[in-house]
Amino acid sequence: IDAHTMCAQAAIVLDDLADAVEHAVRARDLALGTEKPRLGLSALHTEVTAHLLAGDFGAALGAVGIRAALQPAKGDKTVLELVALGIAAAAALGSAEETALHDELSEAEASPATIASADLFAAVYGQRRSEAAYHAARSAGVPRGLLGLTLFGPLMVVAAARWGIEDEALEERVASTVERTGHARGRALLGQAKALQATSRGEHAKAEKLLLDAMQAFATLKLEHERAVAMADHARALAALGRASDASAEMDEVRAIAERIGANALRAS
Repeated sequence: IDAHTMCAQAAIVLDDLADAVEHAVRARDLALGTEKPRLGLSALHTEVTAHLLAGDFGAALGAVGIRAALQPAKGDKTVLELVALGIAAAAALGSAEETALHDELSEAEASPATIASADLFAAVYGQRRSEAAYHAARSAGVPRGLLGLTLFGPLMVVAAARWGIEDEALEERVASTVERTGHARGRALLGQAKALQATSRGEHAKAEKLLLDAMQAFATLKLEHERAVAMADHARALAALGRASDASAEMDEVRAIAERIGANALRAS
């Protein structure tokens, strides 16, 4: 069980999310069959993470629903972290489950870091601006651990750039970690963050090029949600450069991708 979970975590860092899901599901099923709930919850957490990062939000939310089958102890830390991931997936889907899951966190008196993570990533995936959620997450020590820094740190750097928050310390830590781990998704997200920073300085031609690079990287990695978000940013850069027709065509494609993958928050943004 542990071996499959570790293989799944390694596959996520190496950007093979389908392989990550396969290993995590095997680990989770083995844990269920041998009545090892704690190992099963760790595997399930990895499975949900892989689904979320792949932009398969329905699968992520569905997997979160499996947690009760593992009969966790009340207030189990891994379960509450699972719920936080489910909140992010529900926000992307525009699902009412977001509120129900958030209530579950509150009732369980989850840690400040877990609640702050849930609020921040709900804002990110729900296409909502929330500087308060970002600052709360940073105050709570998010992102935590090497895996958290590698997988969710780049998303936080993009959020900071998008919302006009200066956080050089986190950006440097994340860039160093991404370089060390070779996480291609993280590199693409950091490029997108650089583009958003250029946009804030009025350097729209530079932003357009960087965003085009990010879109191509996400396409290579088959990350449709990230590609669509970057494309929406690219469309705004094109509009700022006076290329309204090209910008409109790209926004039509963004909406088509969002509809196909069920990313209702992105489609409505």
